[in-house]
Amino acid sequence: MKIGTFKINWAGPQFADYSLAIVNRSICKYLQQDHQIDLRIKVPESEKLNSQSLTAVEEKERFLPFPEADFTIVHQWPPEWTMPKSRHWICMQPWEYGAIPREWYIPMKYWADEIWVYSAYNKESYTRCGIPENKVHVIPLGVDEKIFHNGVEALALEPSSFRFLFVGGTIGRKGIDILLQAYLNEFTAEDDVCLFIKDTGTQSFYKGITLEKMILEAMANPSNPSIIYMDKEFSEAELAGLYKACDCLVHPYRGEGFGLPITEAMACGIPVIVPDKGSCRDFCNEETAFFVSSKEVALPEKKVSNLDTVDYPWWLSIDRNDLQKVMRFAYENRTLVKEKGQKASKQILSSFTWKKSAQAVSDRIKQLAQKELNPKPTAEDIIKMELEHGNELYAENLIDDALEIYLNILSVYPSLLMTRYNVAVIYIRQKNYKSAIEHLVYIANNMERENKDFQEKIWLMMRTCYLEI
Repeated sequence: MKIGTFKINWAGPQFADYSLAIVNRSICKYLQQDHQIDLRIKVPESEKLNSQSLTAVEEKERFLPFPEADFTIVHQWPPEWTMPKSRHWICMQPWEYGAIPREWYIPMKYWADEIWVYSAYNKESYTRCGIPENKVHVIPLGVDEKIFHNGVEALALEPSSFRFLFVGGTIGRKGIDILLQAYLNEFTAEDDVCLFIKDTGTQSFYKGITLEKMILEAMANPSNPSIIYMDKEFSEAELAGLYKACDCLVHPYRGEGFGLPITEAMACGIPVIVPDKGSCRDFCNEETAFFVSSKEVALPEKKVSNLDTVDYPWWLSIDRNDLQKVMRFAYENRTLVKEKGQKASKQILSSFTWKKSAQAVSDRIKQLAQKELNPKPTAEDIIKMELEHGNELYAENLIDDALEIYLNILSVYPSLLMTRYNVAVIYIRQKNYKSAIEHLVYIANNMERENKDFQEKIWLMMRTCYLEI
């Protein structure tokens, strides 16, 4: 494709107040200013009303996707794996749990032209799951420097000589539970300190799963240090003022795709207490942040919520004792805290703004446009390549690894009887007879075209499994 004007359909939410929509509208705002890009926006059904309420004709046109585009960029939850009508297909998809959902494996590896993530750590997670490294590219996120900056006016808050702050959903993945434990263990009502907790998504995407009850119980104990809990909606300007009014943001996440509150706080001139691993290492260093020891730990099941994963998911385990020490150190070293905050603001505002993010998108589009288009593999090609890989692993007696490959295939192509047969054989070898039966029953119900010997083998395997249960 020659460099020229590129027709781009950007699919994903635009009007909501959660991170995906913030990212979409912030990047699209700057892409619309690029003279080489003709941008149209495709919003989900839930947002159609908002886009239809736009009055200006040119504004309405922005929300009418091109019937055929040069690029389709999909950034939404859940991801959309239907092949769009465009020359290039890009999936922009963060993931916080290491091992990816099984149903993403083949679409990411074979269907989409590129996968975009927010951080180097997320890219590493995908490559560890078998996605080719050259397909995964980092598009860093940013802040609106007109709102989040060192000169913003601080909100008026309850008096306290030192204010810790947490901003985000009060869910386990964000680490609010370990922050609360560390704070209550390290400080008492005698300390002139306060932890401000700005909860988000309590009435929307995190509704019913937040730890609000635990926080309110801690607040009710008069021997505990001061805690202020806030769950009302804040404008971006109010949020910037909240950051500025506090001394240190504490964000001991177990898993983050990027960590927008971290960059927003830093832009406003306050340093952060964060894990020493994960996404924040792209924009945090010893001069701008306080690091807490952490290590990767695997979760007990190959599942995240209702999504089966290609391996055991993982996230970070935060050293609570170290978190306590770091919080105490920040509390007792306020000059250093201010110095780190000043350096943090300069770093974020110089390198991590939405304008920079949009430029990274524009650069990536133009680079991809110059690459020679290779024909996408057919379903038959994909199945053959993955089956050969699985069979090689099985021949080397790496049966657990072979099983994962076969299950990845079935997550997208569930009607393959021989692949199900391979899975059943492995489950029987593992003495996992219940799982073997699920696949054997499927085969039995769909094997009328198979030869008699194969059918008899399936009935015999089923009989063996039922006898062993």
